[in-house]
This record gives sequence, C-alpha cells and structure tokens, in this order.
Amino acid sequence: LHDRGSGPLCGDLLAGAGATVVKVESATRPDGARRGPAAFFDLLNWRKRSVALNLQSDEGIRLLRALVRRADVIIEASRPRALAQFAIGARDVVRDGGPQVWISITGHGRTGAAANRVAFGDDAAVAGGLVVWAAETPLFCADAVADPVTGLTAANACLSALAGGGRWLLDVSMAGVCAGLAGPTLPASPDVTVADPTARVAERSAPELGADTDQVLAEMGLKG
Repeated sequence: LHDRGSGPLCGDLLAGAGATVVKVESATRPDGARRGPAAFFDLLNWRKRSVALNLQSDEGIRLLRALVRRADVIIEASRPRALAQFAIGARDVVRDGGPQVWISITGHGRTGAAANRVAFGDDAAVAGGLVVWAAETPLFCADAVADPVTGLTAANACLSALAGGGRWLLDVSMAGVCAGLAGPTLPASPDVTVADPTARVAERSAPELGADTDQVLAEMGLKG
C-alpha cells in the first residue's frame, strides 16, 4: 500500500534488493501518480506487480486483509486511521503472526497529537528542522527532500530488521527522519565542484492497474 513518494521508493529499493513487491491499489481510487508523468511512475513501479481490489465491497476488504496477513513485509504510508476503517491494525497483525516487518510511513509518527496530520515532502522537512540558512532566513534545502530520505531510511531499516530476525513494526516518521539528518549548515566553498546528477530510467513500463491481480491471488491461495 503506497503513497506517491517515500513508500514507492522504499518498495522499489526492496525490489532491487531481490524482493517480490506487490503494489496494492483501490480499483476505484488508484494511485494518483498514475495520472502524473509516466516516466516517474514507471521508475518507481516497473519492478512491482499490480493488484487492484474493490475496497468498497466486502470481498475486496476480505482479500486486502488476507493479502496483508500473508505478506512477509508490508509498506504502507498513510495516517493510522486509513487502515482502521478496514479493521486492520498494524500492531495486532504483526503480533498475531502476520508480516515479519510492517513499515508504517507517516508524516509525524503513529502516536501523539500530530499522528493524523497530513504531511508532504517540504513541510515534513521543515517540521524536522532539515533546512538551510541564508543569514537568519531558513530555506528549503531540496525539493520535497523528506520523501526520498524517508524512503531510503525505511528500506534500510527493513533490511536490517529482516536480517536481525524477530517481528517488527517500524514507525518511520518523515519529520523524524528529517530531524535525525538536520544539523549545522556547512559553509559553501567555491573550490568544490559538484558532479551533475545521473538519471536512472525504468527498464520497462510499470504494469497496468490490476494487471497481476488474478495471478497473485491464485499464488497466495485466495482465488480459484
């Protein structure tokens, strides 16, 4: 279950590390990134399989719950109440023998007064203090930087948890990740040459919405 930034990146990185990653979307409200630049969507999703469920039906919700319980790792980037409407609680599922690792990416953490606040890449970075300073003025240090650094952090934490064994609910807060990276601004030096960034491109298009639904459900013993 993915958002449009940190969650998809985390999933893509795990796919690159050898995991079989299944992107689960609502058939009626699919990932909004599908309506954006195709090259960007393909880059983050070409290595994943696509499952679409009708989450307005009892059967679709049943299948979602079953998929969650059968997965080894769950990546979800939503406020805690989002899955609660389907009677899915991350802590309960992990405790009862569900996924070995549940990665919960939120803007401000799963608990506390800010748990249900919406966050985006820029405001989450500012909330965590990850800014640069020009004299006395704070400025964004990069465009929506909280998204990629949170995706990287979540993927690394997941691999460490899998290697260490046990069962884990990883509470990965975008603002918290940025707070951990914040520090004094280094002075700029005219003698430093910054290399041009290199682009990474998808090897093929991302699957169409629901392209792998029947096959994935059959493989997991949920259909036919």
